[in-house]
Amino acid sequence: MHSGKNMLKQLTMAATMAVALSASVHAKALKCVAFGWEYSLISMRDLVGYVDELDKTSIDGIGIYLNEESKNGAWASTHTIMHLPWKKEIFEELLPTARELTSHRSMRESFIHAFRAPSRHRLGWTDDAKWGLVTSNMTLAAWFAKQGGFRGLSMDPEDYHNQEQFIRRAGEPPYDELVPLARRRGQEVFRDVFREFPDVHLLGFWMLSLRQTYLGSDDPLRDAREMGDLWPAFVDGIFDVLPETAKIVDGCEDSYRYEAERGDYYRAAWQMRGTLVRLLSPENRAKYLNSLSVSFGFYMDRYVAPKDSNWYAEPVNGSALGHFEQNFAQAADAADEYIWFWGESNCWGLWTSDCHQKKDKRAISHVTWEERLPGLFDVMMATKAPYRFAAKRMKEEQIGKDRPVPLNANVECRSASEVVPAPYEAWQSRHFRNGRLYCDLTEGDGDSQSLCAEGVGNGVFSLEIKDGVRSGQRYLIMLSAKGDIHGTDVAWKRDGKWIHGTHPPVQVRFGEEQNGWRRGRAVIRVPEGADGFVVRMMMWQNPGEKCHFDNVRVIPLL
Repeated sequence: MHSGKNMLKQLTMAATMAVALSASVHAKALKCVAFGWEYSLISMRDLVGYVDELDKTSIDGIGIYLNEESKNGAWASTHTIMHLPWKKEIFEELLPTARELTSHRSMRESFIHAFRAPSRHRLGWTDDAKWGLVTSNMTLAAWFAKQGGFRGLSMDPEDYHNQEQFIRRAGEPPYDELVPLARRRGQEVFRDVFREFPDVHLLGFWMLSLRQTYLGSDDPLRDAREMGDLWPAFVDGIFDVLPETAKIVDGCEDSYRYEAERGDYYRAAWQMRGTLVRLLSPENRAKYLNSLSVSFGFYMDRYVAPKDSNWYAEPVNGSALGHFEQNFAQAADAADEYIWFWGESNCWGLWTSDCHQKKDKRAISHVTWEERLPGLFDVMMATKAPYRFAAKRMKEEQIGKDRPVPLNANVECRSASEVVPAPYEAWQSRHFRNGRLYCDLTEGDGDSQSLCAEGVGNGVFSLEIKDGVRSGQRYLIMLSAKGDIHGTDVAWKRDGKWIHGTHPPVQVRFGEEQNGWRRGRAVIRVPEGADGFVVRMMMWQNPGEKCHFDNVRVIPLL
């Protein structure tokens, strides 16, 4: 049993680490944005009564379909943005509601649905009036999004209604005449968008990823010409007027069927950053690379689909959530900032309004995605904000318990002699035999003992974890260190052998010095194929240099 003094030390260390973890910022700051039917027929005024439920989830924003009416009966709907004129009075009345919504944590990365493929009629490329209406509506959407505190606008160029807006039709001017015209329309529609919202994030379900059919081409612009394809020219126009402060998010909707096991997310990210840039004119390619944010979409229904569905996703590690987690982890690693979701059969939070019930004759479910895939929100949070998730778990572990429970024994690095105690092992290179690796019985972080290295030119203390380890599991690694020339990482093993190349070690980051010691932490996820890992406390010292390690903890998170 622990003494009262040692118990106090453990509780103090746990509280200190929880604070440090809470203050940590995930370098990528990944954001999760939910789109779906549940937002397609609800007004913002009704959404206000629902947003508290969204704050309980792990999403950071939603895709909002405009479905709004002014006091005077004027109407604005995302579904009419390409065809019917909007009035500013609608949006002026809505501003207080919008600002209330975006004050919530779960709404800060929200997007207003805007530009889309036309539904009622195709827009003639030479029709100034029709394109002028689109430009006017898009400008209003941008003004409202900026003033309302939304992150930006979303685009959906998918041709749901077979209008073939971006393919040259018979009877139209020759292709070589249409290309500069389509490019000009892109400039016209978005010039005022960027004026109203200079730092807009423009999230397209597809941008250039809509044309992955050209990926194997040695001359994609030639192939686009042969197809009569005007989408690259229109996007070129957007980049012509894009300010440095704006961001283009390519959502790559084809990723609905991507598989981490095949490396699909990494491949697509490389293609979006590299191959697809050739669809733009040379003068816009640097701007494209500087402003592009690679993103991926997840079709949530895929992970709950029945076996006879062509969307069915086989369980991984015994569960549908395991398959989602495997894909989500790779998508998050390959993406720059955003992961977005489309869902139909379930919702993200429980509705508090019956303002809409059906879409295409199917009821919108009141069963949440968390209820359908238990543990979903934890998986999302652990991936997008691992240190915040770890701090939350640490706090939960302390409720009703003495302290967070580590997997490893002897977290205090205590020994009855200077011999390195189990379960730790010590090693130094045969080229550096004059150093010492031992247990210091006079100095520790919170007590009087710690692992110590003196004059070790190349050596390591190690702690191996292998029992019950499987791919997809997450652990929090914590330890204290002080002294000269040291570092810590976590390396992977399979069948007792080191894994080289495919799964690089994870570095443990150390914070600022406190009472002579620095606290290190890392949140790790066991990669596919690994069945063990080793915490390596390393040093590269000259004679006379010295470092200590203490309070080593490996705590399971998921």
